[in-house]
Amino acid sequence: MNRLRVVIVRNAAPHDFGGGERFPVFLAQELRELGHLPVIFSHHTTLCDYAKHERLTYHRSWWWSRQNWSGRRVVLTPLYILWQLLLTLYYIIQFHRYKADVVHLQSKDDFIAGSIAGKLIGAHVIWTDHADLKHVWKQLGVWYKNPTGKLVAWAARFADAITLVSQSECRLVSDNLPSTSPIHRKLTVIYNGVNDQKPTHTPIKSRPFTFCIAGRLVVDKGVSEAIAAFKRLHATHHDTRLILIGDGPDRSRFEKQAKGLPVTFRGHQTNPLPEVVTADVYLHPTYHEGFSVSLVEASMLQLPIVATDVGGNPEIIHHNKTGLLVPAKDSTALHRAMEQLYSNPKLRVRLAAAARRQYLASFVFHIIVKTQFIPLYENGL
Repeated sequence: MNRLRVVIVRNAAPHDFGGGERFPVFLAQELRELGHLPVIFSHHTTLCDYAKHERLTYHRSWWWSRQNWSGRRVVLTPLYILWQLLLTLYYIIQFHRYKADVVHLQSKDDFIAGSIAGKLIGAHVIWTDHADLKHVWKQLGVWYKNPTGKLVAWAARFADAITLVSQSECRLVSDNLPSTSPIHRKLTVIYNGVNDQKPTHTPIKSRPFTFCIAGRLVVDKGVSEAIAAFKRLHATHHDTRLILIGDGPDRSRFEKQAKGLPVTFRGHQTNPLPEVVTADVYLHPTYHEGFSVSLVEASMLQLPIVATDVGGNPEIIHHNKTGLLVPAKDSTALHRAMEQLYSNPKLRVRLAAAARRQYLASFVFHIIVKTQFIPLYENGL
């Protein structure tokens, strides 16, 4: 086996810490277990702290918080190009220092500078898109719009492969590309996964029936609808509670909405699974989703699940088979699904068992890394 030196690069806004930010840590752990030498590059404080907690090698790298170059800001494009030139030089130095065999890029700015730098030092370049490219590559055919998106599309020529996290994301990205674009040949779907931690769900009869959400506390995650649905449920079933794990800019808004209800805000947790596994039902009411690691985790824990029928969710949750699907932004439908699972223990057991079986068949991350990512690192598509 060739021992690969893999540089994993992921950056995001400081308040973002979801599946896309945890993925580099999961990936680095697996690569280390397989005998390779991963290092994580990121400016994201929480991600770096997580890597440190897991005793992974990491490097606090450069990142510019200005990410919106649309509208009137388009006149600043020359400044963005200058930034990319500086970032490319920085990455050439750093990648050479780490003697990278593979550069695995996972964020927009890094797709440009990291790809150029990676190729210049002779490394294989892999992209993983965490649901950004469908936005980045809008209006590529309009010559006077989206110059940064055009730069990212130009940089794709240096990528040996571009992985998407779901079939849904792959379709959305492909739809934004010209039919003749060579980028199509580089696209492939590799699902995110998690490893089996085996604290599968065991009901605790001495406490209230618990619904749980784990994720960023922002409007787009459907937290408001979840609180509204829970309020209706709790009015008729007083032995219920809702636990929210995570943090975000809209937390105070949700705390006000939940005032007077048995809703507990646990805040950010490096590893939320010991809390999640104590729930009776897992909720994922997001408005949009590329691919949800939290749904895979809930499946691994053998929890009954309610999720919204958006993005990559239906590729994990098959309605009435591995969970229940409801429309996004519909607290009434969410309430009905919560009521259904609360009232039907046999349904909970059946859905949870099927979710667990699907996890073992499709979403064990060790197998995904060994059979899909490593071959890409070695050979590309």
